[in-house]
Amino acid sequence: MTAVPSSEAKMRFDVLDALRGICAVIVVLYHFKSSGYISNLMVVRNGWLFVDYFFVLSGFVIAHSYGERLREKTVSVGRFMALRMGRIYPLHIAVLLGFVALEMLLVFGGDTIAQYVSREPFSGSRDLWSLVQNLFLIQSFGIPGGPGWNTPAWSIAAEMWTYFLFAFVFLVRGRAMLVLTGALALLGLGFAVMTSDDLHITFQGGFLRCVFGFAMGVLTYHAFRRFGGIGGSAWEVALLLGTILYVSFAEDALTFAAPFVFSAMVFVLASQRGVVSRLLSMKAFQVLGLLSYSIYMVHNFLHGRFAEVLQITGLVDVSVNNDGVTSLVATPLVSDILTIAMLALLVLVSFVSYHLVEKPGQTITRRWLAKSDQTSGQAA
Repeated sequence: MTAVPSSEAKMRFDVLDALRGICAVIVVLYHFKSSGYISNLMVVRNGWLFVDYFFVLSGFVIAHSYGERLREKTVSVGRFMALRMGRIYPLHIAVLLGFVALEMLLVFGGDTIAQYVSREPFSGSRDLWSLVQNLFLIQSFGIPGGPGWNTPAWSIAAEMWTYFLFAFVFLVRGRAMLVLTGALALLGLGFAVMTSDDLHITFQGGFLRCVFGFAMGVLTYHAFRRFGGIGGSAWEVALLLGTILYVSFAEDALTFAAPFVFSAMVFVLASQRGVVSRLLSMKAFQVLGLLSYSIYMVHNFLHGRFAEVLQITGLVDVSVNNDGVTSLVATPLVSDILTIAMLALLVLVSFVSYHLVEKPGQTITRRWLAKSDQTSGQAA
């Protein structure tokens, strides 16, 4: 193994991004329960574990893109957080506004809407206190009333505060930073082990679950830079199949190993020089990676509307619980057809949300920061 050359320090990990898109789709399928064959694949039934891939990949990518720049102070903590907010917040707010619009329909829709909804507006999982927590991204700290609205956004909230924590961790120089990162990984793992039978921790302390995965991603990146990746088709296929088997059969205490498993996969695929990498470099998977954040953020909203259409038509028995999980009962063939139709619609909606909300939000943030730099320069 050879160390990664400095000329590769700014390389893009397109393969890892594509894999994130696939993981996002599996999480979507996990939240879309049905009597079909797709929903009952073991890797889908345990699909919640792929959220930990998001955390590990975030740690890896942030360490690559911002670790040295924060340490050398070429990027300030404030600028770093502004860039991350510009990446996360616009779509988060857009989806929240979509949910608020639905509540307003309950307020003004009268009997037409009331026949399909059996609760009062802005109540239950969509009360105002939960909305406040969502607005300020504090719903992953275990504060009462956090679950609700766009349920999957708990992980986005956890990542935002993890960014803030590691912005200061990256300021520490030398091996001390790695030691601190390792300590934070152990803290997150320790919290999970002491408070839950498995790693499926969301609103009740999901922040520390994120810290665990993110820290593993940071350590993986530094191992990759120091020793170089283990490339080649044999390693890639072995790690991919091993990861699929792990996710398919992991339960209880075994799920605590997820960040370690995903770190190994990231370490191998980061070299991007095997048959799996070539497959994930195909245009379709690259587009899926590009849309992964939109897919993840809009799927809960779309599931609800998809279920409502099915309820109105009466074609199948369908329901959505307070956690945003859709349950559909039909023949396996019909269930799978509806699942594929939902995915196709989701990709289309995500394409629109990426180009109308997500990408413009990032552009506006960067323009605002550039304008702020010019103003500061003129003032100086």
